[in-house]
Parts: sequence; C-alpha cells; structure tokens
Amino acid sequence: MTTPRPEGTVARQTHLLDAAIGVVGESGLRGLTHRALDRAAGLPEGSCSVYYRTRLALLTALTDHVAGRLMHDVQQLTDSLPVGTDDPTCAIDGTTQLLLGWVRDPALLLTISELSLEAVRTPSLQDSMRAWRRGLVDLVGSVVEREHKGASHQRAQTVVAALEGVAIGSLSLPADEREAYLASTVSLLVKAMSDLETD
Repeated sequence: MTTPRPEGTVARQTHLLDAAIGVVGESGLRGLTHRALDRAAGLPEGSCSVYYRTRLALLTALTDHVAGRLMHDVQQLTDSLPVGTDDPTCAIDGTTQLLLGWVRDPALLLTISELSLEAVRTPSLQDSMRAWRRGLVDLVGSVVEREHKGASHQRAQTVVAALEGVAIGSLSLPADEREAYLASTVSLLVKAMSDLETD
C-alpha cells in the first residue's frame, strides 16, 4: 500500500521536513541530501530542490520545524502544571514523561542535537537556533515565575541546558535503563533548581 502524496505547498513542505527528521535520525546530517530526502519522502527526484534550493535553506527550515515541534510539547507540559504549589512532583513527573516521549522516538532529539552543533559552525543558522532556545527558556521561566522563584531567567537557562544534556545522555544507555535514569536525574535536577540560591 503506497502512502498518498501530500497535496499543496505547506503539506508537502511539512512532509519533507518530517522525512528529514527520519533521515537525520538514521544517518546524521551528512546523510541529509536533497536526493536522499526525496527518496525518504517518497517524492519524485527534484521535489526537495523546488522548496529548498540550497542545503542551507533546507537546514534552516528543518531547524524551525524541529524547534516548533519541541516547543509544542513543552508548551503542553507548561500548561498542564498546577499553579501555586511548592511540591515539585508534578513538574518532575511531567518533565520525565516529556523526555521519555522524545527518547522513545529519538530522531527528533538527535536532529536538534545535530543542528545545534551545525549552528556553531554555520553562523547563519544561529538565529534560528537561538530563537527556539530563547522561546524554550521563556516557557520554562514562566513556570519558575509562577512559583514565585527569584532569578527565573537564570534558573530557566540552567534547566533547559541540563535537560537537553540529560535527554541526549540517556540515549547512550540500554533502552530498558533509560526510564529509571531519566526519572532519577530529572528529580535531582528539578529539586536542585528549586533550592538554588541566587544573587
């Protein structure tokens, strides 16, 4: 049974970028070529070039696409957390489940990780990368502010950087050890941020 081809420019671009996540997850950024993406997306050769004429255009669009998906997940978690409680249990459980979802299908996580490194070498990608990370820090910061914690921006920056490292680090573990690792590490991190003294 063949997958129906998406109709319309936006649908086809989304289809290509979703396929790109799979390609990067399997082969890294080195494997992400226009031809490989056309094959992965099940589209005629040259389709990717119609929308993303250069590799940089493709990487920029992919960064925005992946960032949007990650931000959506984080926003859902943020909206679900209770307000006005000193008990970090909900934040710990929700964050652990969020990371577990990413780790169980790691292509998205691997893609943003590879793009983060690529942005260090490709200055024109840095604006897109900074924008998504700034948005993520703002979201986390809003939770900190709701809990009346000081230095919300500093705390949020620390949490975002740490969680990113924790999630990527978990991928090196056997699959059956990842959940316990994430649960214990996220718990330690959230509690440490709650108790952090700042100037």
